[in-house]
Amino acid sequence: MNSTDITRSQLARPGELAVVLIDVQPQFVENMHGAAEPVLARLEQLLIICEWFQLPVLATLEEPIDRKGHLHDRLQPLLPPTAVTATKQSYAISGEPRIVDALAQLDRPRMVVAGSETDVCVLQSVLGLIELGYDVFLLEDCLFSSESHTDPAVSRMRQAGAIPCTYKMLFYELLGTDDPLVWQTQQEQATRRGFVAPESLPPTA
Repeated sequence: MNSTDITRSQLARPGELAVVLIDVQPQFVENMHGAAEPVLARLEQLLIICEWFQLPVLATLEEPIDRKGHLHDRLQPLLPPTAVTATKQSYAISGEPRIVDALAQLDRPRMVVAGSETDVCVLQSVLGLIELGYDVFLLEDCLFSSESHTDPAVSRMRQAGAIPCTYKMLFYELLGTDDPLVWQTQQEQATRRGFVAPESLPPTA
């Protein structure tokens, strides 16, 4: 990992962050416990603001692709042009040297993690990222699983050092100001791609 030893801000800063989107594939979405719409809506918005704030994106797909599918159809059109997509067999992305190398190439010390499954690939990937020295912002309302009881997994990630976060929290930290002149052009571009205010997203369970 390419990073310095300086103390980073407690706030999420665009220049320090990359987004890791784990296994948002049709098989996992179809087996999701609870309503899919609140999660998918937030994942759509997350990808839109990645282009707005120039956050690199790495999206993983679990093998076999012919059974589990490619990135969900709702998200594929919103992937930024610079996004990296990588397949994996290990549950933890840290178990895939190609992915570890790809993350290092992004040269961002802090990872925003979203996707599935909360208690398997997300859990193991977050623990692996922390072992590699990354800060992890865990988007808890952008996670899902076929398992209904994922609280132990989330608690374990928090105890390991993951920073609990929501999509709305992340967006407003990145925005940083209500001055319309600061982000006016970027917001107009994002709106054309489907950006909506976080407050208008469907409520989580």
